[in-house]
Amino acid sequence: METQANQTIKLSWCRGHSITNVGKVRHNNEDRFLLKSWSDEAILAVVADGMGGNNSGEIAAQIAVDTFDKIITQPLPQEPQEQFELLLKTLQQADEKIRDTAYSSFQTLGMGTTVIASIITPKTCIHAHAGDSRLYHFRDGKIISKTRDHSIVQLLLEVGRIKPEDVATHPMRSTLNSCLGGKNADGTFSIDPKWDDEKPPIIQVEKNDLFLLCSDGLNNLVSDKKMEILIQEQEKYSVNLGQKLVDEAIELGGTDNITILTISLQ
Repeated sequence: METQANQTIKLSWCRGHSITNVGKVRHNNEDRFLLKSWSDEAILAVVADGMGGNNSGEIAAQIAVDTFDKIITQPLPQEPQEQFELLLKTLQQADEKIRDTAYSSFQTLGMGTTVIASIITPKTCIHAHAGDSRLYHFRDGKIISKTRDHSIVQLLLEVGRIKPEDVATHPMRSTLNSCLGGKNADGTFSIDPKWDDEKPPIIQVEKNDLFLLCSDGLNNLVSDKKMEILIQEQEKYSVNLGQKLVDEAIELGGTDNITILTISLQ
């Protein structure tokens, strides 16, 4: 079972493509995504990876994506801090909607989703996330930055309890400490990055930069180094990057749904 969407964003300064795949193990794709132009001034990119029994994870992910889809009906905030605050507000609204829906039925109780959301303009990239869906920033085929997962294994890595090579097989590799919805009854969750006036989380964009948003079905299997190799091949041979990355994840087991959005600056 596979669904795929390849979409070209028609802006003079960038191209965007999307692809999603159910993988080799799961019977249902609970990933959802959004990749749209915003008044020819920006790209709004969102990946949501749903969680929950009885296929309710896909409901949570769809609520998150639909909540973000509504914000592009309003004017794009011009200041980076205003864009960040809008992403933050929308994540909070999506969390409330997911929780309200979850309590309406036993089948959806406890459902949740990770979310990575980004606004990309010709000058900046502003992003916010909850969970372990990621945003990567590539320049000249190398990773410049990536988001920090809200996960137990990330905490274990940071305190030196495990090594990077232990992550893929660690028994708590799928345990999150932040997401939208979920089983945390008090409704608390963490969103990163945090806004700091002295060092605001603004990514300055340069020509030929590449941004990649993905669910953990990609990065749990495909290493950062392998991503860089495939991106360098894409830049050299103009291969379909998203498909190459999905094929690599499938070859390595395809143990989860895989969703990839790529936005390249021209």
